[in-house]
Amino acid sequence: MNKLVSHIQAILLEIITEIYKIEVLESEISLETPPKKELGDYAFPCFWLSKTLKKWPAQIAQEIIDFVNKNKEKYNFFSSLEIAWPYLNIKINKLEILSLINKYNYKKFEVNHSDKLIIVDYIGANVWKPLHIGHMCTPNQWQAMINVYKKLWFNVISDSHIWDWWIIFWKLIVAYNMWWEENKLKENAVEHLFELYVKVTTESELNKLLEEEFRNQFKLLSEWNPESIELWRKFTRYSIDSMNIQLWRLHIKPDFNIGESFYEWLWLPKMENYPDLKYSMKMIVEELVKKWIATKNDDNSVWVVFPDDTKIPSCILQKRDWTHGYLASDLACVKYRVENWNPESIIYFVDVRQQLHLKQVFEIANMAWWIDKKKLIHAYNWFISLKDGAMSTRKWRIIKLDKLLDEAEDRAKKIILEKRQDFSEEELKDISKKIWVWAIKYWYLRKSRETDVIFDWDEFMTFEWNSWPYIQYAYVRAKRILEKAQKSEHNIILENYEDVKDQVKEESLNLIKLLVSYTSSDWILVETAEKDMPHILANYCYELTKSFNAFYNNVDVLWEKNLKIKDLALSLTNHFAETIKDAFEILWIEMPDKM
Repeated sequence: MNKLVSHIQAILLEIITEIYKIEVLESEISLETPPKKELGDYAFPCFWLSKTLKKWPAQIAQEIIDFVNKNKEKYNFFSSLEIAWPYLNIKINKLEILSLINKYNYKKFEVNHSDKLIIVDYIGANVWKPLHIGHMCTPNQWQAMINVYKKLWFNVISDSHIWDWWIIFWKLIVAYNMWWEENKLKENAVEHLFELYVKVTTESELNKLLEEEFRNQFKLLSEWNPESIELWRKFTRYSIDSMNIQLWRLHIKPDFNIGESFYEWLWLPKMENYPDLKYSMKMIVEELVKKWIATKNDDNSVWVVFPDDTKIPSCILQKRDWTHGYLASDLACVKYRVENWNPESIIYFVDVRQQLHLKQVFEIANMAWWIDKKKLIHAYNWFISLKDGAMSTRKWRIIKLDKLLDEAEDRAKKIILEKRQDFSEEELKDISKKIWVWAIKYWYLRKSRETDVIFDWDEFMTFEWNSWPYIQYAYVRAKRILEKAQKSEHNIILENYEDVKDQVKEESLNLIKLLVSYTSSDWILVETAEKDMPHILANYCYELTKSFNAFYNNVDVLWEKNLKIKDLALSLTNHFAETIKDAFEILWIEMPDKM
């Protein structure tokens, strides 16, 4: 929906109310796009009115046409209305469309949510596992959504919510004491920790005495042993730094990296400057027992049994040995966020396998009166797999993220050098990074997060159709046109298009209609935010680019003799370039000015 749609709905509402003397809401008046452009700009389905009025849809359409014809001066917004049973096809007056471009400003958004704060929970990496191609999912999707929220003037806090606790950490301390290499740890902490983890896990299968050593290390850590705490801090700090190096290559940077361990203990050192913890997992469990939400059993385990109408299975909060799992950790996290930041909503970008777990978390938080469960949102994503099957971290059947990005740049250099040899080494490196790293990122963002994705080098390494190079090439083309025109400003405002309206081609009008949709209060960015679907914005960019290319192929921008038409064409070219660049900045994808 956009400004044109809203305006048409308002006019139709007025006409229907006047003709039939019935109450109709503007939201009830839907508009569709005709299957062929020549049929009209929009189509109004009349069959829903036929039930109320007891008339044929075509009869209703004819009565609307007759009413508009009797009041032509008032309703000159329409250039023509035609019956296409059961639809009323609508064509808009060219002058009305042309007037919209004078008001267009890609920076001016009609919404402001500066009084609302959103917390985004994303990435969820482990301190001991290297990032892999699967981390193209949540980080990229959610960094784009964070930027959308900020563009709409929301306040946003982002937290990577890293996994830095449990038996894996005790194993790592044992392995580190046995085989550590300081240089490897500093060079790439995650790689070295993973290497140590695999080694000690294999060793423990042969030497059962190591299991006792794992438990001893947990005891030392829980008793605030200085050496154990220092190792925990070192592993976590190095891992966060190593992870952020890879994420920053994709322009991904969370505000905080608050680990699972933070909610277990009140005295472990914080990695960053976030508020102190007031309620540990133990305290959360005690609160839920006191509120009769959870039940403590004779063996010290604590369970939650949900009301039958929720259809949610029961779950355990505390084990018999008094330890806690993910449920207690995530509940402590919810309360922490509510107590410290009072968010409008908390949005979890976690894969679809966590649906049941998060339903349990949301329901318990709601029962405890911490936050309305409607404000807790699971924007799940499906999976990314290789062409020859699913990935497996345990079998190390993955593509590591740093290797993926390195290979993308190498492939880019080869392709560029096949076409051009006039770049310096520095330019080649910069352009290859922008072309293919951003191509991979766009390749993923343009897909709905609710679909499985198969990673395919050939699919995104193309200049064709819905790809980043296709859009970027059109952007470069627009920039070259503006340079050749030798004008610093192309936002030309024409007071009157009356004398040139018949010379304005359909491709220019189509481009205007798409451009003004970008900043409308009820379309594109708002829809992207409401549905938490960045592919809506990505695919808008593709549709806008297709429209610009059709405009470019049919409108002679630089050699047009009529100055009004030429100024309009230059203005549209400039608006296209500005809008695409702005949209891609939201997606955090760079747009180089040459290619």
